[in-house]
Amino acid sequence: MFNFGYTYPIGIDIDSHNIFAVQLKDTGDGLAIRGLAHAEYEGSVEKASETDGGVVSQLKAITRNRAFRSKRVVVHLPSQYTLAFPINFRVGDEENVEEAILRKSEKHLPFPVEEAMIDYPSLASLASGEAEEYKATIIATQRDYIEQSLLMLKQAGLTVEAVDADISSLMRLHRYLHKVHAYSIMLCHIGYTQTLISIVTKDRILVHRNIAWGIRILLAKLQENLEISRHQARAILRDYGLLHKAEKDLNGDQGLKEDDVTRESLVRTIFQIMTPYLEALVYEFHNLIGYVISEEPDAAVQELCVYGQANFIRDLDRYLEKTLNIPTRSVNPMTEIALPEDNMLSDMSDGASFGLALGLAMRKVTWL
Repeated sequence: MFNFGYTYPIGIDIDSHNIFAVQLKDTGDGLAIRGLAHAEYEGSVEKASETDGGVVSQLKAITRNRAFRSKRVVVHLPSQYTLAFPINFRVGDEENVEEAILRKSEKHLPFPVEEAMIDYPSLASLASGEAEEYKATIIATQRDYIEQSLLMLKQAGLTVEAVDADISSLMRLHRYLHKVHAYSIMLCHIGYTQTLISIVTKDRILVHRNIAWGIRILLAKLQENLEISRHQARAILRDYGLLHKAEKDLNGDQGLKEDDVTRESLVRTIFQIMTPYLEALVYEFHNLIGYVISEEPDAAVQELCVYGQANFIRDLDRYLEKTLNIPTRSVNPMTEIALPEDNMLSDMSDGASFGLALGLAMRKVTWL
């Protein structure tokens, strides 16, 4: 007779330039961090290289981290290689739900459905008379890309237990950290070059998108306009960010103190540099909100939670709340999960970037 148990894998979030890895352990009083690792890589995932700086070499370095136990992983691959779209469908007389999803999804794919690997993290049955009707959120990836990525991870000595969708890992993390209500909320995870935006309820994903927007564009524009290094640009985002807008909202026409003209000029300049790119992000928020209202008029968004590198942009939550008129909060999950060793993070704010990896690491896998 087999005795099945569960263990926590290493959650590995791979974006277009970074790898974040987390493994958890159960302390009896809740989850705690067993190990953390972060690495930047050169090149691209689809051209993974074992040379110094490539994805495979960086993954191998992560596996040598003594804090991690086993080499079993749940992974999230870069979202620019996936498609996400909603479908409504009915199940025909001679097909099951999975066959109906394939039939309906085929119309949305830029490649043959036979070459697709399809996941549906949200599936809801709709009341529509006698016919079985459903609404689903589809995540699709070309099979060749998945197989190539699995081979890359195997070359690094890792055993892949599951490839998870980014929205699935973010929802898993959010449900662990916060009480989930029946009303609609918006979840956002800002990455380096890609941003996830979804509107969800307790049981469903109403709409989900990944957009080509990330903190890199803000860093690049600050570097270019202020003639500073990337390290300095990141420090400016963290220390000043949208401070000009926040202080102006609080102080009205009084502005900043008269004896700090240099600082006032700096924060105004930073805000002016960032505004066009933030407006592009806000435009995407409005698009999703408009779509949900048109599809489900009663599903008004009650709250926005921003994860990931949003935590490095000072007062972004205030800016979004004021602009969207939705209560908004920035979430750093590392402040809610125990870190057994104080030196795991030199700066607690750095832990915000591990959000998707944490959600992956919470997906238990079986062992004999």
